[in-house]
Amino acid sequence: MSKKIGNIEINTPPEGYKSSLKSRLIVAGILMVTAVPTFVLGGWWYFFAIMIFLLIAIAEVIKAPRKKYNWFVYVATYAIIISFVYWMFFKGNMAQYQSLVQAGNPEDFVFSLADYYEKFEVSVIGIAASLLIYCVVGILDKNFGLDDIAYFFFMSLLVGLGFQAFYFIRYFPIQMAYDIAPDAVTSVTWAGLAYNRDLVDNGWFKYLGSFELLLFVFIGPIFNDIAAYFGGVYFGKHKLNERISPKKTWEGFYWGVIVGFVATAAFGIILAATGNPVLPFLTIDKWYWIVLIALLEPLFATIGDLSFSLIKRYYNIKDYGNILRGHGGILDRADSIIFSSIGAVIILILINNGWNFLV
Repeated sequence: MSKKIGNIEINTPPEGYKSSLKSRLIVAGILMVTAVPTFVLGGWWYFFAIMIFLLIAIAEVIKAPRKKYNWFVYVATYAIIISFVYWMFFKGNMAQYQSLVQAGNPEDFVFSLADYYEKFEVSVIGIAASLLIYCVVGILDKNFGLDDIAYFFFMSLLVGLGFQAFYFIRYFPIQMAYDIAPDAVTSVTWAGLAYNRDLVDNGWFKYLGSFELLLFVFIGPIFNDIAAYFGGVYFGKHKLNERISPKKTWEGFYWGVIVGFVATAAFGIILAATGNPVLPFLTIDKWYWIVLIALLEPLFATIGDLSFSLIKRYYNIKDYGNILRGHGGILDRADSIIFSSIGAVIILILINNGWNFLV
């Protein structure tokens, strides 16, 4: 059913739309109240908040195939994904500790969350080991077939990189500030303010300044999801990919990409124009990088949404979980953000290194 307002034809929302929307808004409000403050506070607050989401997401990964596995499948999956996510923390801090041991003053070691985010990577040995582990699991567990090996290996790497990207976009600005202001004596100007390392750790930048990048990256997929949903409900006519996601339409896709792009670009350009760029290389004279990222973010988000939907269709499940009423599970909400965060991190690293693909 549809109706016309002038020359514009508007769909009549399906039955149950209002109650579903109400449920979605309530859950979204709860998430805003509980999760967003930890995102702003950063540091250990953000670290543990993302860890909680990660542990739930891993449970959803294991649950999706709807099979009964042996206990070692759970142990292996949690260990592998967690190792992928926290590889940078472990690698960076261990290297720092070893250098202090060699210098004869290991007592100076302080565990850091932000000092090592110049790269985005997982251990090659870890990747090889995880594949070997899943193959061994396939030999030991009769319910763990070749399709399970492929699925668990793929999801371990994807979720591992995605959640590591969440940490990257929150701590990378602090890492850059450390590089610019390496001690408490040297101060520089970034975003129109003079500060030093002590102010990075304790001043406004620790919270709001370093939070801007996370907002910049998350705005695209969030606005893309919202606009695509409403655009599809009210204007959707042509199916985008009925095999993977029966409800998604091209009209919703266009709404999502346009709104996501405009929101992200506006946020980045306004901050840059007011002398408060998200990152030192996203200033107003480099507006084209802002526009590039803003354009790609909703596209990455759409690819992520469809990719996770492809997995759900394969296993014939509606949602990965039901912890978020009306939204599904953590992976149902994070699917687009995982892909857009990975994409954003790769682009940011390339821009920061002069598009050197060998970094």
